[in-house]
Amino acid sequence: MADHLAYGTESGSVAQAQQAEAERWRPTLSGRLLAPWRGLVLLGLGLLSAVTSWLLLLAMCLLCVWLGFALVPVAARALHFLTSRQIELGRRWFGMSPTVAAASGTTGPTLRSASGSTPPLVQRALSVLRTPTTWRDLGWAQLAPTFLGFLALLPFALLVHGSLGIALPYLWEYVAPAFDGAWFVFVPLSSHTTHVAAGVGVAEVLLGLWAGPYVLRAQSRASRTVLGPSGTRT
Repeated sequence: MADHLAYGTESGSVAQAQQAEAERWRPTLSGRLLAPWRGLVLLGLGLLSAVTSWLLLLAMCLLCVWLGFALVPVAARALHFLTSRQIELGRRWFGMSPTVAAASGTTGPTLRSASGSTPPLVQRALSVLRTPTTWRDLGWAQLAPTFLGFLALLPFALLVHGSLGIALPYLWEYVAPAFDGAWFVFVPLSSHTTHVAAGVGVAEVLLGLWAGPYVLRAQSRASRTVLGPSGTRT
């Protein structure tokens, strides 16, 4: 009992320290420069999670032929691993405070042992389906490649689009047939306006580097909200 209380106190202290650190978070220069690439990592993680969630849904559909009882726990564990990586990267890169479950080392979904006459395979699958974490992970995985994916991609998109604008004055004679008369943001492109497009491109790149960490932190905060507030990722 004493060991349990000591462990709980230690976990609470760690969580409070990390919460205080998260409140003091400010992006560093390296964090700003790495933000577009970190966003790509989060986007890739979201796409992989979406595919895994669809496999989990397929496994649920196969429960009627018993194969699903073997596949559901495996797919749910794989999806939970990916969602936990999202929470961990948000904490490491953007100062997001961990959940209580993460601070105490709790993982899910929990696979309970069989009871009574229920076959262990069936019991494990039903245990996963009764765990709220499974459904939160599924919900997050549907948002990951859409709204959350847009937020993750935005810093990189600003960097690439801004770099294109910066390069336009040097590439205009090669790309004029394709871009003459087109628009770059609010600038109508011609041989006389490419320098204006370059200025807009510089502003886009600077905006992406400055706002990138804050956009990705918002993405991580939204992900943590969907995946569960403190104490619910069990």
